[in-house]
Amino acid sequence: MLLKTVLILLLLLPNLCQALNIENGKRINRSCALCHGDYGQGTPGTMSPRLAGLPADYLEKELKFYRSGERSYAPMVIASSIKKMTDDDIRDISEYLAGVNLRNLNLPKIPEYPNGKPDKGKEIFNDVCKSCHKKSGLGKPKKDIPPVAGQYGSYIFSQIKKFQDKQRHHDDDPEDETFDDYADSEIDDIIAYVTTLPAHPPLPETNDFSVGMSSMMDSMSMVGMVQGGDQDDLNISGQFRVTPSGDIVLKPLNQDMRSIAGLSGNFRITPTGILFMPN
Repeated sequence: MLLKTVLILLLLLPNLCQALNIENGKRINRSCALCHGDYGQGTPGTMSPRLAGLPADYLEKELKFYRSGERSYAPMVIASSIKKMTDDDIRDISEYLAGVNLRNLNLPKIPEYPNGKPDKGKEIFNDVCKSCHKKSGLGKPKKDIPPVAGQYGSYIFSQIKKFQDKQRHHDDDPEDETFDDYADSEIDDIIAYVTTLPAHPPLPETNDFSVGMSSMMDSMSMVGMVQGGDQDDLNISGQFRVTPSGDIVLKPLNQDMRSIAGLSGNFRITPTGILFMPN
């Protein structure tokens, strides 16, 4: 056997350990992509919000509302066949979309909202919204509070109007009155500010591999070490890319890989890296 071990220094992304059927999530997303885009990036307007990166538990909860009829939008219900989805289906697509990172896809930025005054909106946001959605507008995933930064302004406006009309319950509380007394101009101000907020958290200013998978995805760096057989002196370096569907693509640079052509096997993710084990 030419190779015994190929070790690529990638840190484990905790969510990868969660049990989900990623292929089922991909399959269901083909229906979602008809309106929300291939990566769940959404489209401008009031009907197809950005879903990528929203908390999985939040997505699961809202999808179950659509399945039960508590929320209703006929084109979405029909296109997704959500009435036929099992709990496992809903969990799989929720986890799948929650795990999509749009940062590196060079997609168009969320356009700034054309109405309202951001300075006034900032004051309202910091007074009313910051405690739940955070100063950054990125929400609190562990508490199922979605981000508002990185969402289309017109969609946010439409949902706040639904909160006012009690077509939806803000914070899942039928008695919630957060937006009841806001004029449309004040809502415009809030959204004008929110759409100026960065859609992603800042990257850590460190080269330490312990900072997590997202930063390594941005650095696009990969180092491979090959040991065993007659190949102990072989080192492979290049780039890696994690696709939105969760596949890892390796691109060795300036290396002649013919000596290991046809190699196949299994890999195992550990807390310190990904271990490739040839057959």
